Amino acid sequence: MPHRLYRSFQALLLLALCLFFAGKLASGQLSYYINLRFIPLTIFGVIFLALLAQTLFSENRRSRQQEHEDEHHDHDHVPANLWFMVVPLAIGLLIPARPLDSSAFATKGFNTTGPMVSSDSAAKLFETESQDRNVLDWVKISYYEKDITPYLDQQASVIGFVYRDDQLNENQFYVSRFIISCCAADASSIGMIVNWDDAKTLKQDSWVLVKGSISSTILKDQTLLVIDAESIQDVPVPEQPYLYP
Repeated sequence: MPHRLYRSFQALLLLALCLFFAGKLASGQLSYYINLRFIPLTIFGVIFLALLAQTLFSENRRSRQQEHEDEHHDHDHVPANLWFMVVPLAIGLLIPARPLDSSAFATKGFNTTGPMVSSDSAAKLFETESQDRNVLDWVKISYYEKDITPYLDQQASVIGFVYRDDQLNENQFYVSRFIISCCAADASSIGMIVNWDDAKTLKQDSWVLVKGSISSTILKDQTLLVIDAESIQDVPVPEQPYLYP
């Protein structure tokens, strides 16, 4: 492929990547892919891609003006190199943006208790109001607290998606979330058991707001905090579907 044509394709692909990431930023869908703390770096990346594309376009304009003088210096490039930019861009455009759901459990695993954070962060967590805690907060408490008695009968209000597991009874399901440290590639799933008489009527992966009181159960020799639901409401997917440890 002639040098000038190759540079044109490079510039167009860089511009397309720039517009793709800018579009994800504007729509809020970037949170489906990365931890929100990396948003400033993404903005810098968008600006850098735009500048790089502009540089290549400018180089091509200069090359066009001098093409007769420099014709004997022109050389071919391997077009296959462009696929390194085309493939990720095509995947991003063709696959609809949506947060991870229970279909990812096969590769990501599922956790009902785990450290997730440092002990210092956990100490601050226990001082928060019970209804301000999310699913991850309650899972942390199950892990860190040797005596969960003080938490029983507290009121909980959490949002997550429905996941039914064969190990649970018909009147139980997990209210689940994914947590990410860096990006969706390192995501891990967590959940709390919910007791609800009409659990079988809830659609798998539907997002719900669960309100109720905290009790406990034993699953696989582990004592877990569970929610005895008093009300369950359907809710839209949150703007920030993931939780961050």
